[in-house]
Amino acid sequence: MRASWMGTALAVALLAACGRHADTATVTLPVAPVVSDADRAQGALKAMLASRSIQEVPVHRDARADLDNDGTQDLLMLLDDPNWCGNDGCTLLVFHGEKDGYRLVTQTGPLRAPIAVGTRINRGWHDLLVDVGSGDEAGTVALEYDGSGYPEDPTMAALLDRARLPSATPLLDAEMAPRIAAQ
Repeated sequence: MRASWMGTALAVALLAACGRHADTATVTLPVAPVVSDADRAQGALKAMLASRSIQEVPVHRDARADLDNDGTQDLLMLLDDPNWCGNDGCTLLVFHGEKDGYRLVTQTGPLRAPIAVGTRINRGWHDLLVDVGSGDEAGTVALEYDGSGYPEDPTMAALLDRARLPSATPLLDAEMAPRIAAQ
């Protein structure tokens, strides 16, 4: 009888232990969706356009670089679209990379690719080397960060001597591909 009592006690203990686990609710935590960098870039562009009541998303080319040495990639977006280009070039948007997306720093233009990041730093941000103008007035300029953004009109900057261009890392070449179609 003592053996059956111990067996029964063991069985009750095992069932109680199983019951405890069975009664424990499974908690499922929501997982944030993975957002690609391309989606973040497209979202930044759409937000900028919406703030200006513009619905059509232009064709563009994107490049990323850490312009302010904060460890986060910033976004340069060249709008290669007839609505954003003229005879002397197109519009460039510069966005600061932040943990939840991009914040517009500058809209500048007209300018042309190639676009490069210079080694020289002004007020914590790298210079941008861009081509401006046409014909005899064409050349490369260095856009210097002024503490709040890059110059809105790059054609006002002095042309650099082509034989002595500063060291820079190319981001967007003069070719028109790859372009990101309007979505």
